[in-house]
Amino acid sequence: MAELGAPIEGLAPAEIRAIQSERLAAQWAYLWARSPFYQEKLRAAGLGPDSVRRIEDLTGVPFTVKDEIRKSLEANPPLGNHLAADPGDIVQFQASGGTTGRPSYVGITARDRANWAEITRRTLWAHGFRPADRVLQALGMSRCWVGGVPVIQGLEALGAACIPAGAEPGTTWLLHTISDLSPNGLVATPNFAVYLGNQAKEVLGVDARELSIERIYVGGEPGGGIPEFRRHAEEIWGAKMHEVMGGTDLSPVLWAECEDQSGMHFVSHEFVYWEIIDSAGDPVEITEGATGELVYSHLDREATPVLRFRHSDIIEVLDTECRCGRTSPKIRCFGRTDDLMIIKGVNFFPSALQDIVLGFRPATTGSVRIIKHEPEYAWPGPLHVRVERGEGRSPDDDEELRSKLAQAISDMCRVRARVEVVSFGTYPSPGRKKVRIIEKVYET
Repeated sequence: MAELGAPIEGLAPAEIRAIQSERLAAQWAYLWARSPFYQEKLRAAGLGPDSVRRIEDLTGVPFTVKDEIRKSLEANPPLGNHLAADPGDIVQFQASGGTTGRPSYVGITARDRANWAEITRRTLWAHGFRPADRVLQALGMSRCWVGGVPVIQGLEALGAACIPAGAEPGTTWLLHTISDLSPNGLVATPNFAVYLGNQAKEVLGVDARELSIERIYVGGEPGGGIPEFRRHAEEIWGAKMHEVMGGTDLSPVLWAECEDQSGMHFVSHEFVYWEIIDSAGDPVEITEGATGELVYSHLDREATPVLRFRHSDIIEVLDTECRCGRTSPKIRCFGRTDDLMIIKGVNFFPSALQDIVLGFRPATTGSVRIIKHEPEYAWPGPLHVRVERGEGRSPDDDEELRSKLAQAISDMCRVRARVEVVSFGTYPSPGRKKVRIIEKVYET
């Protein structure tokens, strides 16, 4: 059994639930006293200050959705009607990436900041990072993204030596920094980690495997948990890649893989409560093989707290036990509700396609695009897919590649696909942030 980042990670589920119920009761009282947003929302649902006393009572509480938060921010900028702390107590502002519009801002108090740092410390510990480590932080530092400064604060809480570079200096500078300072840890998005490793030979004259990196901490986009992608990244660096997941409205990270790399554990039990629901909004029992949408409730948050917040991430529970000693189930995220497509009645997530195409390297580069010909999320099919031919591969082999890919998509996703093979270099190499694999060709 591995040493845990915090004792609560190894407690029995009933013990954790008791702690969470106590925290929830205090948070509920705080919302009624301090949050205009939730005072109005909960009264409209027929709930009062005494309606929730334990975790089990949450099922009677209405969901909070992203659009409500957006409207709250617009109605009362900069932090919305769900700001529950005194504005003068805000010590830090952070923002979402804003990939679907304007960024969504959150504020944190000194207590919130300490909680974020503690959760981040636990994720680093789960990955195997320790105080004596030296870590290059190569996640974007610009635009108040939660992958920037908050990750540095987590490294400080761990006691590791941090090289706070961000992704902005570019590959040449970052690779020379690795060569000069010999960090054994790297923090990056999955695709940027691969891109950085692939540039090592050109920039430094050596393979990335010959550099000092031993552990790669990735998040911010899909990829780190996709088996074929992870295998490819680890071959490039000769290092272990571990995935994390969180959310701007909640905490930069909430989930992390242990040394087994067999799914992400929840490491923030006393700060946030999680549940999963089905497409109808009904609770799903957390058992091995269960799937559903993640829903989160803050248990200890002063500024901009959320309650039963639908996060859109679709997860599968991989296991409910682990030899590391953590009692949290292990999960993987395989899509988002806003990415869901229905092809002839079959639910399909783009991340599943990416996994398949990565498995065909080196015949492909791993780059793939779904060509969307109409705005509806439900299509009659077939799925139109473009795949980039691998470097140095002959176009004479395209027909065989098309056939094998179409069959793999049918076998693994139960979807009929029309596959095009495009020439090497059609799509840009992945950089700091993975581009969406859906291309729209219809007029809006």
